[in-house]
Amino acid sequence: MRRNSPAIFAILTLLVLILCSACIGQPSPDNLQPPPDTPSPPNVGFARVSAPDESPYISFETAYRELQMYRPDITNESTVIKTVYFVHGTNVDGGGNATGWIFGMSYSNVTGLLAYDRGGWKTIPWNTPVLPAPINTKNIVLPGRLFSQNKAVILGNPSPSVPERRDLELIRGIYTLTITSGSTSRILTFNATTGELIGAP
Repeated sequence: MRRNSPAIFAILTLLVLILCSACIGQPSPDNLQPPPDTPSPPNVGFARVSAPDESPYISFETAYRELQMYRPDITNESTVIKTVYFVHGTNVDGGGNATGWIFGMSYSNVTGLLAYDRGGWKTIPWNTPVLPAPINTKNIVLPGRLFSQNKAVILGNPSPSVPERRDLELIRGIYTLTITSGSTSRILTFNATTGELIGAP
């Protein structure tokens, strides 16, 4: 019996060690990891809020302000004198804002068209034999006010099934608004100084 005592003691010691290691190796409920297919809990930290899509429409005031800051590549002058003779608004909305503005002008002894939209500036050749009278923006009704002043005649009763397209032109003191709806179009003219309707179909 004494001969077997060390062996029995060794076996018992080994069993105790195995049981202890099994207890220590068991993960606590707080340390349990979810199965791979378990959805992760929502993140309650800071979330990036996506900004709404930028409108393609630009007000005349914004385009004209950008025009004052525009510096053509042909000159290194810090100040460039610009004279505007012609303005065209493309695809104008009900508030007088356009998806693009075109200015017929002269700057640094060069005459040309400058087109502005959300993509920036583009230069377009402008071959005109005679320049019209310069436009003084301080003496005209701006497009936004022109549209609000003549809302009834400009917007009218458009058909919801046929979209309208409006293009606005300013030259020689006259606003000309071309409204195209399907295959038909109408042209309205306004005094650029007062905003009053001059002609309508």
